[in-house]
Amino acid sequence: MDKILIIDDEKNIQVSLASILEDEGFKVYFASTGEEGYEKFLNLRPDIIFLDIWLPGIDGLETLKKILNVDKFQVIVMISGHGNITTAVQAVKEGAYDFLEKPLSLEKVLLAVKKGLAYKKVLDENKRLRTIISQNTDDLEETKDLKRENTGQIKFEVNDPEHLKKQKTVERSNIFYGIGLHSGEKTGMSISPLPVGKGIRFENISSSGYIPARIEFIDRTNYATSIMKDGLEAKTIEHIMAVLHAFGITNLSIKITKEVPIDDGSATKFCKFIKDSGIVEQDDFIPEIVITEPIIIGDESEGGKFIKVEPADVFTVKYTTVYPEPLGKRSHEIVLNSPDDFENDIAPARTYGFVSEFNKLSELGLVEGGRLNNFILIDDGKVLNTKLRFDNEMARHKILDIFGDFYLLGRPLRAKITAQKTGHSENAIMVNAIKEKYLS
Repeated sequence: MDKILIIDDEKNIQVSLASILEDEGFKVYFASTGEEGYEKFLNLRPDIIFLDIWLPGIDGLETLKKILNVDKFQVIVMISGHGNITTAVQAVKEGAYDFLEKPLSLEKVLLAVKKGLAYKKVLDENKRLRTIISQNTDDLEETKDLKRENTGQIKFEVNDPEHLKKQKTVERSNIFYGIGLHSGEKTGMSISPLPVGKGIRFENISSSGYIPARIEFIDRTNYATSIMKDGLEAKTIEHIMAVLHAFGITNLSIKITKEVPIDDGSATKFCKFIKDSGIVEQDDFIPEIVITEPIIIGDESEGGKFIKVEPADVFTVKYTTVYPEPLGKRSHEIVLNSPDDFENDIAPARTYGFVSEFNKLSELGLVEGGRLNNFILIDDGKVLNTKLRFDNEMARHKILDIFGDFYLLGRPLRAKITAQKTGHSENAIMVNAIKEKYLS
């Protein structure tokens, strides 16, 4: 029986939580102060702790630190009726798994418990994997025998072990916040590890349910990539998806408020964000999609608009931009031998757009969050507001978008992609073509 500890000085909260959780078969314990809660944690070692921020004596954040100092993997859900986004961010940064606002709803409490227990299983798996690695038992056949069954797990079949990649997630939850490029609203993004076979999924900070990061759920591709399912939406996902692609992250929960933060228009800080969260290999494999013959969309002639995929030994992308001088025609190519190749050559390239498009974008309700420091502004072939980081920065940013959009296949890809003058819409068309040919 899973054990849950409630640390809250309000008796009505204790009673209401207990009635919800005991009906679901959990063993529930109580504490009214931080000191009492800490002692019960030491004695009980509960599976999940619900911890109020406002407590007599040592407050919830101090109690959080004390508990995590003993067990950094303890799953703790912070609760408060007087919290704000700053407090929630601080709690998650200190190591809390999640944050719920009072009054607590039955649905949100049970969802937090369900996800928290799944998270705990991931942490237990990571501990076990580190033990296996330390004992030098990283043998392929033995690792296959360690497969753990998970409800809703995606099953893969593959015949060639050469094309198997280790599934990966992050070691711990983390949070990133800023503004949305197209909404202009303050937004945040929190990530949490998921078990093998769960895939990458986007959630809303205030709603239940999730959107799998797959091409089937594509919603819009005009100036950014957005996905939607059952009324939930996730906008401007391409930059974080590109980083997950480059680092080989296959299982991750990403919680946002509709739009992923834009930061400075590049993916550099997202790379650091993922690395700071700890990247761990998991106890299962995912097969690559191996392109065996070329697929071409568009006009491959000189100056034409096209995108092509063809066989290659390593994931490779070449992109060519064609703009008026002095920008002119610029190309870049990356061979992804390691995540460092992406982080150094592609991640720093920023989002860009043209003055001539701004009125149209504004009418569409887009680029409301565009700032002089997160968007390269171009007019008549000239950059108006910044200095380019590379002479072919626009071509590199298009490659960044390709990394993100093509990861909507839900699988690593072994292929070379060559493109010229294309964008998110063409990427989506090609991803669908690959899906129909290789994943049907």
